[in-house]
Formats: sequence, C-alpha cells, structure tokens
Amino acid sequence: MAPLLRQQLRKQLAMPTTTIAICLLGLAGGVLAALMIAGFRFAIEYGAHLIGNDTYWQEPLPTTLRFTIPIAAALLIYGIFRLSGSRYVRMGIPYVIHRMKQHYGMLPWRSTVNQFFGGIIALIAGYSVGREGPAVHLGAAASTWLGFHVDAPKNALRTLAACGIAAAIAASFNTPLAAMVLVMEVVLREYKVHVFIPVMLSAVAGSLITEEIFGVASELAMLSAQDIPTTQLPWVVILGVVLGVVGVIFKKLMLDVMDTVKDMSLLTRLLFAGIITASLAVIIPTSLGPGLTAIEQVINHQGEMSLLTTLLLAKLFAAAIALGMGIPGGLIGAVFGIGAIIAAVFVGAVDVLGIQQALSFDSFILLGMAGILAACIHAPMAALLAIVELSRSVEIIIPAMLVIVPAYLISSQLFKSKSIFIAQLELQDLPYQLAPVHVALQKTGVENVMETDFKLLLEPTQNELVDSLESAQAKTVIVMSVDEDNQPLYRLVSYDITAGDSPSLSYTPIKGLRITSTLAEVYDEIGQQRRGAVYIYESNGEHPCGIVTWETVRKALQRELA
Repeated sequence: MAPLLRQQLRKQLAMPTTTIAICLLGLAGGVLAALMIAGFRFAIEYGAHLIGNDTYWQEPLPTTLRFTIPIAAALLIYGIFRLSGSRYVRMGIPYVIHRMKQHYGMLPWRSTVNQFFGGIIALIAGYSVGREGPAVHLGAAASTWLGFHVDAPKNALRTLAACGIAAAIAASFNTPLAAMVLVMEVVLREYKVHVFIPVMLSAVAGSLITEEIFGVASELAMLSAQDIPTTQLPWVVILGVVLGVVGVIFKKLMLDVMDTVKDMSLLTRLLFAGIITASLAVIIPTSLGPGLTAIEQVINHQGEMSLLTTLLLAKLFAAAIALGMGIPGGLIGAVFGIGAIIAAVFVGAVDVLGIQQALSFDSFILLGMAGILAACIHAPMAALLAIVELSRSVEIIIPAMLVIVPAYLISSQLFKSKSIFIAQLELQDLPYQLAPVHVALQKTGVENVMETDFKLLLEPTQNELVDSLESAQAKTVIVMSVDEDNQPLYRLVSYDITAGDSPSLSYTPIKGLRITSTLAEVYDEIGQQRRGAVYIYESNGEHPCGIVTWETVRKALQRELA
C-alpha cells in the first residue's frame, strides 16, 4: 500500500465515528474470517469422513473406536499445543473477551494455531463442545491480522476484532442478527453505533458466504416451531425456571472441574478428559458428539424418557468435563444440546401427567435451547435472536421471551450466578474490566487529535529557546538532545510561571508512542501528573510527527463522557 494512501486510511480509522474506511475494512475482515470458518467446517466434515463417521454420531461407531478416538484426540491436541510453544494454553470466548479489553482484540498467533487445529480435532473426536468458541477466536484473529498488516490504529483493531467475531458466528450458524448482538452483549459488553455498523456489514458477509458454500438450510431445519396456545404459556414459564436451575448446576459443575484441575499438568488434564469421555462413550454411545448433534438424538428418541434422562446426565457430565479440563471447543453449542434434552424430558413428563393437552414438542425444544443459553451466558437478547434465526420462525418470539426471563432471573438473581464466561475469567485471573476513563479513551487514535504544527529544536541555546517560545505563539516547543548512548531525548519546554519576573524555563521529559496508539495509552503515560505531553512517531522513535498534550486528552475525555 502506498505510504500516502496508508496514512489517509489510518487517519480515518483513528476517528471514533463510523467512516467508510472502517466499514470497508470491517467488511474485508469479515470476509476473511468467514472464509477461515468455512475451511474450519470443511476440515471437521472431512475428518469425520476419515474416521468412518459419515452420520456424524447419529449411528454409534464400533466400541473400540468410541473408546480410542477421544483418547487419541487428547494426545494429538497436547502435541499441537506443545509444538506451538505456547506458555499458556488459553482459547475461546473468555480469552477473546480478555484480549478485547486489555489488548484491543489482538490475539497471539500461537493460541490461534492451537484453537484452529485443536478445535477441529476435538469436534471430530466427538467431545461435547460447540464450534462457536473456536469460531469467535479464529474470526477475531483473522480480522485483526488484516488490520495489523494495513497498519490500522489500535482503536480500529478492536472494531475489526468485533467484525471478525460477528462474521465467524454468522458463518458458523447463518445467524447474522444473533452474531451482531452476541458481539455487543457478550464480547464488547457495550452498544456503540460506530462499532455496530461495520459489525453489521461483516455479519452479512459471513452469512452470505456460508449460504453460498453450505446452502441456506438452517442448523435446526428438522424442527418446526408452532404457535403455542395461551393455555400452555404457564408451562413455558415453568420450563424457564427449570432451565435456570439446571443452568446454574451446569455452571457450578464446570467451574468446579476447572478449579480442581487448574494445578494439574496440561497432559494430565487432557488425558483425563479423553479417558472420561471415552468411558462414557462405551456405556452411552449417544453421549458422543457436539451439542447440536444431541438435538437429532432428541428428535429420534422422542418420548423415550429413560433414554433421554440418561442422555441428559451424560451430556451434562461430558460437557462439564471437556470444557472444564481445557478441550478446545465452545460452550454455547454444548448448552444448546443440554437445553434441548431438558425440554424433551419436560414435555415427556407433562404428557405423562396428563393434566395438559400435548405440548408442541418442536417448539419446546427451541425454548429449551433459548432458556439454557440465557441462564448460562446472561445474554438474553442474543439467546432470543439465535433461536428465532435458527428456527426461521417468528411464532417462537413471545414464548421465547417468557422462557428466557425466568431462566435469566433464576440464574442471576436467585442464585447470584455470574455469566459462565465472566466466572471463567475470574477463575483464570484474567482481567476483563477497564476503568471508564480507559474505555472512553480507547475509542480514539492519537492520529485523529495529535498536534502536527509544533516546533522542534536541536540542542538550542537559552536565548534561542526564549526567542522560539515568544515567536511560537500557541505552538508547542520541543527540544531534542542526545544521551550518552547516542539515543534521542525529547523535552517539552515552557515558561516556569513560578519563577517570578525572570524568564526561567521548565523542561518536561516526554516519551514517544507509535502512531497507531490510542488516547488511553497517552493517559497511561501522563494521566497521573495531569500535565505534559507525549510525542508521536511513525515507525521508529527518532522523528516525531505529532504531539499529544494533556489538554488534548482532557478535552477528548470530556467529550466522550458527556
């Protein structure tokens, strides 16, 4: 990219507003993320074919394979993690939330490699995890990689990460609305128009790409939502209460597993997950497979209460073990399957009691998925839109609201349970919160506000400095000198107002920041003193191209917080 074009693009991206530049770049990042997810999905399907699992866990494999595949997969995942040389093995949605808050969404390449190959192996091997966790991680990594290579400022990288996540989720499930809301409600945890517009574009791109490659069929095409009579709505609310309670139990089980094994070696944890999953697969073949495959099992065994109850216990345990012990997969797909089984058991129990006309099986399965998701991740709007889009049905909206509200309130208020992602971050000691000052200042790149009309002097005399200050008027005056290691030193020069009538000068050392930095980084340098400045440089620290003073930061902060 030509230097002038890159500079113009970077300056537009530094603005905390919706610009054509961020929309186009977000769209490009979304396309890249969607293509990566398409490759991810193809690899899973091809891997399933290689191990002879063409029905994708709908028909049980031979007992020997059911036992050996999860254990072999655990060893393969460990080998990949070790080859990547990662010091810490952290992946998935909680880790992405942490990186969004602390590192503008930029993800280490090693963790991305681990997530890509580890997620493929885990899903092929039948672990009870979802593919949305890897999708979020890979989407953010792909989009920020593009932003990094066009030298985008860090505030834009954060937006690009959000775009990549939205495109990846849309490409995984063909749910663009739910993808947008999930990004805002779960990952960013804020709604901003200047982020929402490019995220919307990238979600559309992800959805269109997945339709072109995989077709327009919904993941839940086998379910047909029907109108639920008003007389059955109390049962919807009761189901919401049940889902809230089970959601809390599942979170507690998974977090207890994480806490128990956190001091174990990586190999031990993965082997334990493999052996337990393999043992369950021998006893209960239907326990294998990601969450959405459990829905097909529910449909195939409708009304078989003993089998469904056994499957529910197996899936609760298998998902908690796999996710708690570090198998690289997602939680949302896993709880979707659990919610569907709970709803199937609930409908069967009500039908056995005979105190209500037969409940709509398909509709209640969808409601079970919506309620358990809201109870676990505390994102009611994302849960609602996900079910509406997956079912392609508007009739489900009102019942879904009635099941989501009690499930969410039971989890968050009655049991004081946190979102599973937040609880995971706290257990791993990963910070996910920022002071309001930093949140506000992260949105603006320094290139948008820096002063370029400053005066730079090389080791001037006292008289030259006084003359420069008098003639500079409102310009900032900076003095450059060289230290004993021949490194440049920069100081901000001003009149010392405490010196009385004598023309005494005040020298304030200033540090340099890369032009892709944000005002939050400027605040970190000079916020404690509430004065001074930093100089901005292009690709090295020798040639300042701009100055950001404390006054500039203060005005930007007032503008944002207003």
